[in-house]
Amino acid sequence: MARTLAQGQTFAGYLIERLLGVGGMGEVYLARDRDLPRLVALKLLSPAVADDSEVRARFLREADTAARLAHPNIVAVYARGRTDDRLWMAMQYIEGTDVAAVLRDGPLRPDHAVRILGETARALDHAHQAGVLHRDVKPANILLAWGPEQRVFLADFGIAKALDQTSALTRTGQMYASFQYASPEQFELRTDMDQRSDVYALGCTLYHMLTGELPYPGGSTAQLVNGHLNGRIPQPSERNPAVSPEFDAVIARALAKDREHRYGSCGEFATAAAQALTGTDPGAAPWTPPEQGTRPQVYPAGFSGTTQTSAPTQLRDATPDHVPAPTHRPRRRGRKRLIAAAVVAAIIVGGAGAGFGSGALKFTIGAGSPPLASTPGGVPTDASRDGAVKAACDYGILMTTYDYGDGDGWQAKVVNGATGTWKTQAQQLLPAIRLLLDADSEHTRGTDAKCTITSGNTTHYELAVDVTQVNSTKGRADTTDHQNVTMSMDYVDGQWLCSKWVSPLFPA
Repeated sequence: MARTLAQGQTFAGYLIERLLGVGGMGEVYLARDRDLPRLVALKLLSPAVADDSEVRARFLREADTAARLAHPNIVAVYARGRTDDRLWMAMQYIEGTDVAAVLRDGPLRPDHAVRILGETARALDHAHQAGVLHRDVKPANILLAWGPEQRVFLADFGIAKALDQTSALTRTGQMYASFQYASPEQFELRTDMDQRSDVYALGCTLYHMLTGELPYPGGSTAQLVNGHLNGRIPQPSERNPAVSPEFDAVIARALAKDREHRYGSCGEFATAAAQALTGTDPGAAPWTPPEQGTRPQVYPAGFSGTTQTSAPTQLRDATPDHVPAPTHRPRRRGRKRLIAAAVVAAIIVGGAGAGFGSGALKFTIGAGSPPLASTPGGVPTDASRDGAVKAACDYGILMTTYDYGDGDGWQAKVVNGATGTWKTQAQQLLPAIRLLLDADSEHTRGTDAKCTITSGNTTHYELAVDVTQVNSTKGRADTTDHQNVTMSMDYVDGQWLCSKWVSPLFPA
């Protein structure tokens, strides 16, 4: 089958009108419904990723989650299925634009921003009452339909997650929320997130709508993460004189670092924002879309402003569940230790293991694996299976044993022990991780690693790695936990290097 479907072609009973967007994860088409006289957005999973069972499961759960959230402000899912060995879903087609596209022309008028906020809040409250967190609230996922009603739709529940499943979410490394709008607890990989995480993201979105700027616009990932965790909460009236100072207190509460100080629901937040409009012109005209000739590309639900030359919104996890009522916040574990616990990998080039402060390294080979054959210098003589296992264990020990005295050296060893996609990810994200680790009072070190080969042969192996990690804080007893990681090892130029690393901070 060709990568894209042609105009006039029929797929799963839908008549293709045109391609709306395409990228590495799939395509979205404008199509005519097979049963009713209406247009739909037909989303197809790319054959390139269809062999990944996890991606397929997320794609189907995305449809299932959105389908059960019947609300006038949530993009509807009509059907899903599998045709010609391709997964697809048919969604409500929204002819219009999204808030991110509108913001490219500058901030919105406060009354416009508050109206959009109110409708989005109603959609989120409905989702929360149904037991689902959105987890990726941002301007690109808020669609604005053309027409006299100028309806607002919340899209892309692709990473929505039920709250009592958050622990499993963290363990399997599915952290996808956009960093620009993510709550502090998402960076901390907390296992007890609730609707107040979406309140925070909606607060970041309102600030963006009022000012045309991100609340924490850092020029690097490290600056961005540090802003959400430690930065001063910005005041929109300081950035835009058209914004009433009453909004400063509203934003301050919505973006509180401690979720106990935030609004308890998105509706409560929207009500406070509406009250902050006091003093504005009550007869102000509603937001009017641009002229037909200047309209930006029309985006389908869940596609988040992607054009035909860019990658589409990632197809992500969505599982319904129960939303617990807000409870007293438990003792906060070290932010940076949680991040450190999530980052596990990297080997000294050549496969010789060396963990900082961990003493003699111990390696427990997975069940059924033969003992390692080594030279007197300790380097495996077997360049395939045994070498991959030992290299993977060394990698896990190094990554759970951050060198607090030489972060540059630690990062260099991580990068030197990597190849392919993982090397690119490490180079981009490790500076932010180091910022958090260096500021934490709780230090970590890896002690043991159990590495089990799950598939592969000769020069490529997939492994499951279980690293035992000791966490130390001055004046307190040490604690121990385990980090479960999935990784790939490739034999490149006489060395075993890590090409894929899946952990809480580095999702697949």
